[in-house]
Amino acid sequence: MAEGSILETVMKKFKESDMYEPIREMLAAQGFTVRGEVKDCDIAAVRDDELWIVEMKLSANLTLIYQALERQIATGWVFVAVPRPKNARDGNFAKFQKLVKKLRLGLITVALDSPRKTADILIFPDGKADKRNKKTAAVKKEIAGRSVDSLGGTSKTQVNTAFREKCVRIACLLEAHGACSAKQLVKLGCEKDANNIMYTNVLGWFERVNKGVYGLSATGIGYLEDNDATSLVAYYRMKADSLE
Repeated sequence: MAEGSILETVMKKFKESDMYEPIREMLAAQGFTVRGEVKDCDIAAVRDDELWIVEMKLSANLTLIYQALERQIATGWVFVAVPRPKNARDGNFAKFQKLVKKLRLGLITVALDSPRKTADILIFPDGKADKRNKKTAAVKKEIAGRSVDSLGGTSKTQVNTAFREKCVRIACLLEAHGACSAKQLVKLGCEKDANNIMYTNVLGWFERVNKGVYGLSATGIGYLEDNDATSLVAYYRMKADSLE
């Protein structure tokens, strides 16, 4: 199979990220918690102990296959997702399905050419998984640490990781309540690693104003002002304002 596309099905106006919402809706309807851009995965979804991973591309190519095979390290529930072919009898698409089955992957198609963009599972993957797998645990932990989603299939957009979310939560509380100690922040709902986050100050958002007490730095204030309309900042500002 050549490196180039074997499915000429996509109009140029579509982006890879356009497939995210239909897939998210389909998985959510099946009881999954779905998050985009998790640990290099386009989509990761958890239901009970099950971890599903979806890699998306606007065309079926070897890059997509390589990415999916790498994800099998984390779980046996790995899908590749491509736009639905215009011709259901497309010979190349039939060959692609055979390859997907041979590699024990799953296949999802998205009807990008339809007014109602739906996602359908055509092939289910192997499904075997090692619950003790460290990669599996890392992906699940990242999903559990996020309250606000990131759009899957984007490479240039800032991803709201679990760590960034913790930082935003602390920043919004400091904005609303002034300089605080880690102990005060924990009482306001932060996790116990709040002190370490402010002390190491990886993003440069915090500054020490007294022993064990931190406030927002100019960088932190600037981040909140520049991102005040984003869902993550809006969410934690609302939560911070609701606390006494």
